[in-house]
Amino acid sequence: VQVVYQGEWKTRHVGLSVLLQQFNQRTDIPVKLSLQELELADAQIFNAPMLYITGHESFQFNTAEIRNLREYLKKGGFLMAEACCGRKGFDAAFMREMKKVLPEHPLRPIPIQDQLFTLPNAIRSVGITPALASQMSAKTTIPPKLLGIDINGYYAVIYSPYGLAGGWEMSQNPYALGYDDAGSLSIGENILMYAITH
Repeated sequence: VQVVYQGEWKTRHVGLSVLLQQFNQRTDIPVKLSLQELELADAQIFNAPMLYITGHESFQFNTAEIRNLREYLKKGGFLMAEACCGRKGFDAAFMREMKKVLPEHPLRPIPIQDQLFTLPNAIRSVGITPALASQMSAKTTIPPKLLGIDINGYYAVIYSPYGLAGGWEMSQNPYALGYDDAGSLSIGENILMYAITH
């Protein structure tokens, strides 16, 4: 289920569908390819095994959205999030809003040794866009940078401050701060596998 919020909530229209298709082909795990779009204030989110949120710009959750998302995550729900194109406006807003949703559970870096980076892809480093490479002393690969919120020993939230969806669509913008197509798909597949198995 893609999260609808006040602001630019739908930046890449087919990225998640492509990721789900690739995941199904890679793992033979059946996935539902039709996507729903729901506001966090909608009680139907409690029927969703996973939520996905992305965007470019700043945003703010209202009280009902904060309350529902908190309850959803504490009841075992899973949120995958990314700053589309690595945009700083979304990144700052997401970090701020998650502090409101789960003030006692901070977003922390997920270490590269975590099991998240083992299935279905063994990931130690991934390719990045030219724009991100220029910020990384011209490196062309980096260890993936993901942040997680741990609730009772598992990640209820996994967040990428660098763009993934452009790579899922296999048309990553070279000016985006993100992972290349192969890296984006590998990371996305591993996040889905983690969500399914935890």
